[in-house]
This record gives sequence, C-alpha cells and structure tokens, in this order.
Amino acid sequence: MRLGRTSDSAQEPTGLRIRTLYKVFGPYLKPYRGRIVLAYLALGLSVAMTVLRPWPLKLILDSLLLNKRKLAETVPLLPASIDALDPHLLLTLLCASLVVIVLLESTFGFVQKVLFSGVGQSATTDVLEQVYTHLQTLPRPTHEGARTGDLIVRLTSDIKTMRELLVTHVQKLGNYALTFGATIAVMAAMNWQLTLLGLAVVPVIYYVSFRFSAEIRSATRQKRTREGAVASIVQETLSSIAVVQAFAQEEQERTRFREEARQSLSAGLESARLGGAFSRSIKVLSTVGTALVIWFGARQVLADSLTPGDLVVFAAYLAELYTPIQQISELSVQFMESLVSGERVLDLVQTVPKVKDSPNAVKAPPFRGEIVFEDVVAGYQREAPVLRGINFTVEPGETVALVGASGSGKSTILNLLLRFIDPWEGRVLIDGDVRRFTLGSLRHQVSVVLQESILFRRTVHENIAYGRPRAHLHEVVEAARHARAHEFIRQLPEGYDTMLDERGGNLSGGQKQRIALARAFLRDTPLLVLDEPTSGLDAVTEAQLMDTVKELARGRTTVLIAHRLSTVEHADRILVLDRGQIAEQGTHVQLMSRAGLYRKLYEAQARQDTGQNAEGATRETVGPRAGPAS
Repeated sequence: MRLGRTSDSAQEPTGLRIRTLYKVFGPYLKPYRGRIVLAYLALGLSVAMTVLRPWPLKLILDSLLLNKRKLAETVPLLPASIDALDPHLLLTLLCASLVVIVLLESTFGFVQKVLFSGVGQSATTDVLEQVYTHLQTLPRPTHEGARTGDLIVRLTSDIKTMRELLVTHVQKLGNYALTFGATIAVMAAMNWQLTLLGLAVVPVIYYVSFRFSAEIRSATRQKRTREGAVASIVQETLSSIAVVQAFAQEEQERTRFREEARQSLSAGLESARLGGAFSRSIKVLSTVGTALVIWFGARQVLADSLTPGDLVVFAAYLAELYTPIQQISELSVQFMESLVSGERVLDLVQTVPKVKDSPNAVKAPPFRGEIVFEDVVAGYQREAPVLRGINFTVEPGETVALVGASGSGKSTILNLLLRFIDPWEGRVLIDGDVRRFTLGSLRHQVSVVLQESILFRRTVHENIAYGRPRAHLHEVVEAARHARAHEFIRQLPEGYDTMLDERGGNLSGGQKQRIALARAFLRDTPLLVLDEPTSGLDAVTEAQLMDTVKELARGRTTVLIAHRLSTVEHADRILVLDRGQIAEQGTHVQLMSRAGLYRKLYEAQARQDTGQNAEGATRETVGPRAGPAS
C-alpha cells in the first residue's frame, strides 16, 4: 500500500475526519488526565476573573462618580454599612480589587497554559515515537513509493502542527466557549434586550465561517503538500550532490527548486488570503453588532432606564463576547491547517503493511538453513508478476548464486526471503513456511550485505555492531579481522571510535564494503544474503573482497546475487533466471559445458572485459604522445 491517500480523505466530511483523528490519537492524552483536569480548573477560574473584571469600573461610575446606585444595592453580598465609608477609601479599594482580579486572571491563565503545553508536548512526543515505529514496519516498496522529504515533513512539521489540534485548539476552544457562555449569562441578567441585539449577528458569523471553512481547508492541504514537495527536492538534491556537481546540473536543480518553491508560495498566499478575508469579515460583523448595542443602549441611558455604568459594563462584556467569536474565526483557520496536518499523519499511520505477523505466528527456532521455493508467483503490481512458478531448494550450508539480466527476479527472491514481500501464490520455506514465524525472529537469523553499503553517522564500532549492539569490543575487532578491515580501521584518526560521515562518506568503496562484511561476520547467523557485494569495485579490490565473502559464507546457507559472473564461479550451484523463471541451473563448470544462457552471458562479459582492458592499455600507451607538448 502506497502513501498518499490524503486526496481521498479530502472528500470526507470535516466532522467525520475530526472524529477519526481523535479516535486514533485521543488515547495518547489518557496518561495525562490529571494534568488536563487541573488545567481546565485553572481555565475556569481564569474565565471567572475575566467576567468579574469590568465590575470595579461599573461600581466606580455608578456609585462613586454619578451616585446613581448604592454599592450595597449593586452588590447584594456587600453589607449596607459599606456605603458609609469615605469615597476616597472606596475608590482605592475598588481600584485595588481591579488589580487583584487581573492578577488572579493572569496567574490562572499562566497555570493553565503551562499545563496544557506540557500535555501537548508529551503527547506529541508519544505520537511521534509511535508513528516513527510504525514507519519502520512498512516494507521497502512502500518507502520507495513515497518521497523521503515529504515523510520527514510529516514526522516533524505535521506532527508538531497536529499537536495544536489535539491540545492547544481544544484548550482555546474551551476558553472561548466558557468566556462566551459566562458573558452571555451576565449580560442577559443585566439586560436581555441588549443581549439579543448583540447576538443578532452571531448566525451571520456562523454562516460566513461555514462558507470559508471548506475553501481554507482545501488551500491549506495544497500548501502542506507543496511544502512536502519542496522538502523532497531539497533532500533528493543534497543526498545526490555528487551527481549534481559531476554533471554540472546545479542550474537545472535550482530551476526545479524555484518552480516548486513558487508553487508552494502561491499555495501559501492563497491560504493566507482566505484566512485574512475570513478574519476581516468577522471583524466587520462584530463591529456592526457593537454599533447596534451602543446605539440602543445609549438611547436607554438618555431615557434614564439604564445607568451609564451599566452601558460601560455592557460594552465591556460585548467586547468579551465578540472577542471569542473573532478568535474562534482565527482559530478555525489554524484548526484547518492542523486538521490537514493531522490527516497527513493519520494517512501514514493507517498505511497498513502488507507483510506483518500472522495472529498465530511463533518465534522461529534456530535455523538449519534449508530454503525451499514451491511454485512461487510474486511481484509488486498484480498485472505484472516478476516471478512465475519458481521452484528450487537450497540445502543447509550450500552457496547458491542467482544470475540473470536486470529485471529477471533476482532481488525479488531476496525480498521474499526477508519477507519484505509475500508470494501471491506458492510458498517460501526456511525450515518451515516463513509466514509461520514472527518477522523479527526470522530476520534475526539472516545477515545481509547489500550492493550499496549502508553505513550510519556513528562510530566504526557502532556500525559493525549494528546487528549486535551489545557486542564487546574484542568481538567487533575479531569480526573486522575476518573481514580484513582491522588494518585500515586502526589507521583511522580514532580507530574504532572514529565517527563516520553520513553514508560512510569518509571511506572508500572497498572500505565501506569491508565494514558491511564485518557486520555480517559479527552477526554470525545461519543464513547469509549477499546482493552484489562487490559491484562497482575495481578488479583488485573485488578479488580481495571475494576471498572475504568465501570465508564469510563457509558453513552458512548463502544466497548470492551477482552481476559479474566471474564472482560466482565458486558457488555450489548457480540459478540462471530469465523473465521470472529458472532457465537453467548447475555449477559453473556444468553450465559452461552447455550452450545455454549462462555461457552466453559469461562469454559476453568476458569479451566486454577484454575490450575495456585493451582500450585502457591503448590509452595508456598513446595518451601522453597524443596530448599537447608540455
């Protein structure tokens, strides 16, 4: 299953996608329920202080400055004797109460933000670890069908943005909802007519929000997709910088990057335009509602049916009423971006690996090493099978080489052995059907040396011990000796503690392959898989490495893929693949005695090698005299 189902999810209703996201990622919040409860308690107290904040100003206006109403009448909880106090003292107390209210409001607000932030960071880290773990379970064809840069964006930027969806937006929405509800309750108790007038624009605001949300979500999805594409180009170019520079294609890559970056910019500007238009529309509607309330309220003040303090407090509450609405409108833009990021992460999580442990899988026993392919049909696309009815057996301890033209099915056989894929028909057996065993226990008994040595930015010691992280230094050194790597490792600046560059960039090709072979020696498994381990190396280095490969294969069931047929002459048996089938098999001597495909391939390679050697010799002889005089 390939990644990239976001286009399908775009057709689903927003509410359904939100429910799906919270169903999948909501459980990650459960371990932090205690902190969430405390955060909401602090949030409630903060909102209560927000509702109280305008009242000291109302009391100052109506009771002290305008003498419209006694303090005890306005606030029934206060004793009647309070009105007998000195007005200057009352003014000081009321101003001090305003400071206390704001101080408490900011304190409770700070506490709830810290708690929610901690929950969000912790839960997101848990999600990131789970998604990263899941990504490693997906088979190679899935990774090969995805863009690495886009995967990195999903694992970093998208998960970070999704955190807003899981925690921050919920916290803000709760804050706005509590503030909105408490403000309406107080306003209705003061003057229900003004309250209804102030709420008259809310249905219009909701309608505008509904109309904008779909467009904003679509624009945001396009923006995130383009950002992933830009990241993929950067990753691809940087990882292939040697090829780019060797072919002098810097300008072409710059043009490709510029075009993708401009498309990303265009998508970002469209998202920003829609968000700005949305916020502006909400602000205009809120201003209309405020103007209506002030107009009607001022008329009531002039008619002496409303005090100036009531109108001031009502106007303050109206600002508190519309502020959450405006903030919700801005939040909806951010919410759509978080929703799109959440969908992209969900798309990754819901990518189900085709190859996984069966419900009744058991741990594989120590293998003797017998490999059997029974009528195997397999491939990557149903309409184009790569292997067609493959049958062969490899005896324990036998070395079998797979040869054939590109696309004949050699690598597919290795993918089946390692269960990167499963056969469509037939069975693959390693001392029993491989589907009976757990993936981990199967792969722990196979050592792999690939055509391209994959080395990590870690020390030499850590790279050799990658298959056995707890191996002692003397075991690592012994494996390096077997791989004939110990001498050059000793000459590195820090020996086995030397940090390798990314992909082993500070080693030669032969040195990297020796590290990979040392890794296989240290792993010491009953099965060995070699995928063209000497490809791309010069003849001398290849011959040296083949001696190491022979030593490594001794006593192990070995499957070797080789492009250069001279490297498989030592194999116990050679399988010649042609168009997904075994065309012939036998030892090198047996196959050369026949006029079959193997002999044709071998002789063609021999002629090619002879021609290259002759051309090299000619260049060496003629070259200096053909060049300009020095």
